[in-house]
Amino acid sequence: MSNLKWFNFVGNKYIPILKLRLFLVFVILYIIAVFGWWLYSFITYTEKEYQLENSNLKLNALLIQDKISNYIIVQEKFPEEKPYAIFKRHEASINSLHQNLNKTFKIKTHMVFEDSMKVHDFLKIKIDAAEFKAIHKTFIKKQRAFYSEVIFFTILVISGVVWVFGKLESLLNLNKMQNNFLLSVTHEFKTPLTAIKLSSQTLQQRKTDDETKQVLIQQMVNNSDRLNELLDNVMLATRIDGKSYRYNMNKINITDVIQKTAELILSPPYFKGNFIFEEEEYFMDGDEISMRLVFSNLFQNAIKYAGVDSDVTVKYTHTSGQFIITISDTGKGLDQKEYKAIFNKFYRVGDENTRESKGTGLGLFLVKQILKSHHARIEALRNQPQGTTFKITFK
Repeated sequence: MSNLKWFNFVGNKYIPILKLRLFLVFVILYIIAVFGWWLYSFITYTEKEYQLENSNLKLNALLIQDKISNYIIVQEKFPEEKPYAIFKRHEASINSLHQNLNKTFKIKTHMVFEDSMKVHDFLKIKIDAAEFKAIHKTFIKKQRAFYSEVIFFTILVISGVVWVFGKLESLLNLNKMQNNFLLSVTHEFKTPLTAIKLSSQTLQQRKTDDETKQVLIQQMVNNSDRLNELLDNVMLATRIDGKSYRYNMNKINITDVIQKTAELILSPPYFKGNFIFEEEEYFMDGDEISMRLVFSNLFQNAIKYAGVDSDVTVKYTHTSGQFIITISDTGKGLDQKEYKAIFNKFYRVGDENTRESKGTGLGLFLVKQILKSHHARIEALRNQPQGTTFKITFK
């Protein structure tokens, strides 16, 4: 692809979407940064709170030790008496004081005695390991809670943003397809109108023989039919999309429907390829008018994109609980990414300003909606060795 073509391709089709996606990446990174800072602040706060609670435990233990030591000093009667002898003489009251201090400071401690003549060296208050474990357990719980909350809200917000941007991208694509539809439908209407006008002016301004006159009149009728078909397709698409179309479901000969449609579409001089068709009759429940439209659009699509010289093959397959119809052509096929998109409303392959094929982008959309109402699905597949296959599966 030349630089000029690449510039046009990107400029005409993808720059708005690329800008939108770059902005989406920026927004996601910003959200991650904000929530990351929020998480960092919470974790820092819990660490400081954990350290503070540890320090508070140690301080309370020192206060208890100081109060019990002072109580022992007050009970001292003889200067040469050792602290341990004083403790043993007043053990019950000291133990009671220790329990009351534990309740007051809401802490669990135990007394440890060492051989010393000084009371403050003799008595040591040790904090139970369970106290530190409880604080550490609370700290871990808070950290996990903050991690869970921040991750949950980050995913929630990013999901919401991605969903909104997805809708915006869909609107951009829809807007482009609608613009393409307006361009294509304008062209589709203008061509037969111009032909009708030229035929009318020829009949009006020139004297023509009966044979030429009949040819011109027939051209006017054909172009009028083409205009009428375009209008019918647009109106039918609107009714089907709005769920207001009523299908007249009856037992129909699907083989006969396909054959008669092919006789109108796949016939000389417009079609020069081979139509390969199984003539065995198959019956199914369906709306004959809409099913004719389905196969008319598929056959026209084959001529439009595969060419008038392409072979078109229709095959039937019966499987357990399913009836499958495949319509294959031998054209050049499509890019892999186009096979799902071609059933979207207004979608057309290529760009409206450069494509050569005619159409409004409603044909395959109508096909999908009609088949959906018949409890069937359609998918486009690459044909081997070349071309495209449309696979219709009826339940």
